[in-house]
Amino acid sequence: MPIKFSLSVSKGFFYPLRGLKLILTDWRLFRLSLLPFLVNTILFMIFFLSFNFFAYEISSRVFEQSSQAWYWAALSVTLGVLLFAVSIIVILFIFVAIGLIIAAPFNDMLAGAVEYKLSGKVTESGMSLWELTKFTMGNEVRKMAVILAGQGLLALVNFFPGVGQAVFAIASPIFLAFVLAYEFTGYTLDRRGFPHSKKQNFVLSRSGLSLGFGFAVGITLIIPVLNFLLLPLAVAGGTMLVMENPPVEDTMYVAPDK
Repeated sequence: MPIKFSLSVSKGFFYPLRGLKLILTDWRLFRLSLLPFLVNTILFMIFFLSFNFFAYEISSRVFEQSSQAWYWAALSVTLGVLLFAVSIIVILFIFVAIGLIIAAPFNDMLAGAVEYKLSGKVTESGMSLWELTKFTMGNEVRKMAVILAGQGLLALVNFFPGVGQAVFAIASPIFLAFVLAYEFTGYTLDRRGFPHSKKQNFVLSRSGLSLGFGFAVGITLIIPVLNFLLLPLAVAGGTMLVMENPPVEDTMYVAPDK
């Protein structure tokens, strides 16, 4: 791996930590970062408690037998444990995506505040709320299509014994890292009116930074419960990445030399 690319990966990896430092040094940013955390935490608790309440009711009613045979009791307990495990998996892999959608307006506010902190102004798309909503939803649909297609192709690789699993184990984390980089630089790029193709080109043209940043964000997302607390770091870090490595069309901010 070339030294320059390795340095870019390393630099990208530290953007979430730099985002944390920025948030902790500005009270307004800190307050804005609490909003998505509170929203997702409340949603998390409602989902978690509701799911496991119904899981317990189902397992106890379905397997409640007058004979009270030991094997029915054991089956009921086993089912309860499995349903609990399923709830954890759903929360970690599906609920995070739902939480991102619900917290999107708050994340966008935070990204705008970080941009203002760095440059003294915020780029506006010039679109009405309805136009911006349609534009953002169109980007999201195209993004999901790319994700599903990419993951589908990677899943097919597993049909090749041995080599397929090795390729999947390497390619899947890399693919997800780029997806996360696309997601968390998207708030700032959406405000500039970037369509899906230009956002994708931005991430791929800065492959080292995007890969390092995506890996760092991925690590935070696999930490149960705390992932909601750490999401604002990804938003702030993604905004800083765009501002310090602006697209050709946007040179309003130049990072200071270090």
